[in-house]
Amino acid sequence: MPDNLISVVEESEDLNSSLISKIRLEILWALSELGEDGATARQLKAGLNLSDGATYTNLKKLAGMGYLRCEKVIFEGEELELYAITSEGLTEWQRVRNWLCKLLECEGDTCER
Repeated sequence: MPDNLISVVEESEDLNSSLISKIRLEILWALSELGEDGATARQLKAGLNLSDGATYTNLKKLAGMGYLRCEKVIFEGEELELYAITSEGLTEWQRVRNWLCKLLECEGDTCER
């Protein structure tokens, strides 16, 4: 545990508690890595091994919080929703990632993931 656990706990109060779920963090992490290109819901579902319900529910929640943007694209004649992380989403992802690293006492390269 971190030496200064109290400060880590106090810092958690600044985080958006609606974001702290495994699936939402996985989606933000994946989209932060993909950058502007983003991914379709289908790609995220397959890549993160999620159910349809979990995928769409969490994508809509993250988009509603302003952390993702969604646009319709046509691919092989089919209309798909393409999701990408917003600058606000990237900032919040970095804050949560930094907090988790403090909590878990990550060092160096392990906190860069």
